[in-house]
Amino acid sequence: MNYAIGSTDSVQERLFGVVSGVCHLERDSFPDDATWERFEALLADNTKRAARGDEGTIEATTSQMSNEEAAKWLQEALSIFTDVAEAYGRANA
Repeated sequence: MNYAIGSTDSVQERLFGVVSGVCHLERDSFPDDATWERFEALLADNTKRAARGDEGTIEATTSQMSNEEAAKWLQEALSIFTDVAEAYGRANA
């Protein structure tokens, strides 16, 4: 997540980096169904375009987003993982 906040790369590149880094997560990584459903929506919206050449669906999708759309999804990703961190903190307090 530090990359998403501190990088000078485009918002589309930062979103690609975040989604690529977390796309492997499964349901048991999330504290509740609502957070998992938000994560599934994040993945679905960031993999909806077909890959061309050697790029994957995440890059194909995020590279074609407007700055506003990519920023919206990047904010949602940070919000999801803030919720996960807070739930983890409560569970281990």
